[in-house]
Amino acid sequence: MKTMYRYVYFLLLLICAMLLGCKKTEVLPDEPINGLGGDDWAFNALDDYLYENFVIPYNIEVKYKWDPYEVNFNRNLVPPEEAKVQPVMETVKAVWMNPYEKIGGEDFLKKYQILKYVLVGSPEYQENGTVILGTAEGGNKIILFVVNYFAKNDRAEVIRMMHTIHHEFAHILHQTIAIPQAWRALSTSWYTATWYNTTNQQANTQGLITAYAKSTMQEDFVETISTLLVEGQAHYEAVITANPSQAATFRRKEELVVAYYKDLGIDFRQLQAEVKAGIEFITK
Repeated sequence: MKTMYRYVYFLLLLICAMLLGCKKTEVLPDEPINGLGGDDWAFNALDDYLYENFVIPYNIEVKYKWDPYEVNFNRNLVPPEEAKVQPVMETVKAVWMNPYEKIGGEDFLKKYQILKYVLVGSPEYQENGTVILGTAEGGNKIILFVVNYFAKNDRAEVIRMMHTIHHEFAHILHQTIAIPQAWRALSTSWYTATWYNTTNQQANTQGLITAYAKSTMQEDFVETISTLLVEGQAHYEAVITANPSQAATFRRKEELVVAYYKDLGIDFRQLQAEVKAGIEFITK
């Protein structure tokens, strides 16, 4: 009986301790905790810049405030630093939008429209060791990664990022107007899911401009476009010079790209020149 009393007494002490331990000693916050979703954000100077330069003229939304539902939430990603957002979008405007608008006309980007840019601070690492720098989804949305590494005065970084942008926009173009049928006969035997086991130099010996171009016909097409536009004609010529046995393949791909853009109403050579000028302007 004494043992039972002791047990009941101990149980009562434990319950009292739990109740005292759970006693509310702090007032819950009245304001929402930012970052948990459903936040009410106030416009700032950066939002004004994005609204004036992308929403009003092009109906393009630029999302930089974190939204896990816009990206792959199974990956470890970080938001962009706000200080990086405007320099990135100024570069996008100078090296992608302005050239297309100048050569293709002011309605070109409205016809082949991107509705949304989603900015992510970090790269997205894959299980096979590769890194995603950008994606084009649904024909009207681009997710741009590695924003936190960007610097306008770093020419190599500008070229890397703008290669990604032109690559993804070329995907949007071919999702609207098909890749030329003749492209299928050029490098099909080299396409492989394990493209990442090949270096750029090895891919060049096979008639592909980058290792990633080996992944699919679509990637081969857009990698050729983005290389010609961003790395430029001199770079393309250097690859051909270093790989003379593949000169015919590289030249044929170049011809098909030029013809494809002509069908879009764009002089590809003039577009190359404007992209080059945009890079020079941004990095000066």
